[in-house]
Amino acid sequence: MADVNSYLVGWSIRFLENKDHIKKEIVKVKKNSEGFDFAVHYKDKVKYFIVGTVLKSDLFGKIKNELNISLITLNNISNIKFVIDNWKKLSDFKLLSIYFINPFSNSDKVWVICPYIHNMVCDNIALELGLKSMGEMVVAIDVDGLNKKIKMLKEESDQ
Repeated sequence: MADVNSYLVGWSIRFLENKDHIKKEIVKVKKNSEGFDFAVHYKDKVKYFIVGTVLKSDLFGKIKNELNISLITLNNISNIKFVIDNWKKLSDFKLLSIYFINPFSNSDKVWVICPYIHNMVCDNIALELGLKSMGEMVVAIDVDGLNKKIKMLKEESDQ
């Protein structure tokens, strides 16, 4: 599991740096920062990242309302269902964003939601349908699938 987490941290940092290529707002990135997997220091803020393949209730102890926090997790129905089931709690965090990712997707690789903002502008009746629809933009992947892909990458690089 450490390989998976390490891979996702590295991939996520590269993704964010590539996304920032034009704006150049990232000042530095620091791994294992203040109890988080990594922190991105922008010119005007610091964003803390928690990387987890499976969303679980224990993450609520790590989220602080005064910090700009992002969760990075795999794009799959169980993680989307966790967000739906815990929507009320998640939407109380003003600076929280959730990245659903699949680094190996042939289409989009990431979709992002900010529950607090989404909750203010969208109808809760359509929440489940809306999140599942957004989830379809990125190919679903679970931990086993990710492990297999990472293992294949290692084998290819060893040759």
